[in-house]
Amino acid sequence: MRNTLLLLGITLISVSLSAQDLDSLPDRNIFDLLNATGVYGNRVTLVLPNQLQSSIHSQILLNRTKKMQGFRIRIFSSNAQNARTTSQAVKEEFELLYPHIRAYPKYENIDHRVLVGNFRTRSEAMRFHKELTTRYQYRGAVIVREFIEFPSLYE
Repeated sequence: MRNTLLLLGITLISVSLSAQDLDSLPDRNIFDLLNATGVYGNRVTLVLPNQLQSSIHSQILLNRTKKMQGFRIRIFSSNAQNARTTSQAVKEEFELLYPHIRAYPKYENIDHRVLVGNFRTRSEAMRFHKELTTRYQYRGAVIVREFIEFPSLYE
């Protein structure tokens, strides 16, 4: 009994770890991934009607355009005459320093702004904000509430 529970626990942990790898793949088709042979020769075969499979696929595509309430960090804001070119330069400089974090230029009223990141919680944003203000010249960076893209759950 004890060995069975131990084996079950190890199996669940290995399945959850491999599921994390599946979620981080861009443009994935979950049906093809499940049908593919796994690391240990395991395989899942789903028998679904084509209509249900296409409905699930269209829902996945629809959810890519949805946004959620979250946080971003504003690293630049100006309404000077050269603000547009300066904001573009700040965006490009940031993307060189952090190629895995997306930067968003934004024009609001008369201000040109550059916002970075897609953070679900304020604590995630604060952690990155601390890194920006201590390591680089973004001392005036501010955490702002924004509608963000759905970030990957396993980054």
